[in-house]
Amino acid sequence: VEFGDDYGAGDYAAGLDRMDAGSEVSLYAHLPFCEHRCTFCGCHVVITQKRDVAATYLDYLEREIDLVRRRLPTDLKVVQYHWGGGTPTYYTPDQMRELHESLSSRFDLQPNAEVAVEVDPRVTTTEHVDALVELGFNRLSMGVQDFTPDVQEEIGRSQTEAETRELFDYCRGKKELESINIDLIYGLPRQTEESFAVNLESVLDIRPDRAALYSYAHVPW
Repeated sequence: VEFGDDYGAGDYAAGLDRMDAGSEVSLYAHLPFCEHRCTFCGCHVVITQKRDVAATYLDYLEREIDLVRRRLPTDLKVVQYHWGGGTPTYYTPDQMRELHESLSSRFDLQPNAEVAVEVDPRVTTTEHVDALVELGFNRLSMGVQDFTPDVQEEIGRSQTEAETRELFDYCRGKKELESINIDLIYGLPRQTEESFAVNLESVLDIRPDRAALYSYAHVPW
């Protein structure tokens, strides 16, 4: 998970060249843009309101998709396909359609593939959800972290339980979404065992198909 001088572009290309024909593979697209910084986040993200910067990134991403595809066997089978970030729904529905077309036209996405995306309820609209379903996404992971106002204030994330439930309920109405997940973090500033227990009760009441629980990593930079 770390870059270093001991592994270069040639090593990466050689690794792609060694891929066996007919292999089942997972395909991941990293979309690093967010509108606001959450201070708990240790992911590689870009905070900007300049949408043209994010659009340029998609152009470079399409070039990378081409470069990678050329080095791989023609008969690879994509059985897992995932968009993460950042916030993939930072992009407009039309931009998401363009990205999916870039990937699905070059890779053989299997009919029974797990097609997943991470979403932030604060910026994800019903139009985003409709577009994701249209594109064949069948798993959706919803970032929550913690509903407690004091904790949210400390980590720079204002997200009410009500708006999260509203988006969740809309997604639940889409039969194509086979799994709707909620992501939580434990060990956040101002979080207590008691407050976290209240959060768990709220999540149980929402009834996601899966809850992912991550530990807080202190990254002061």
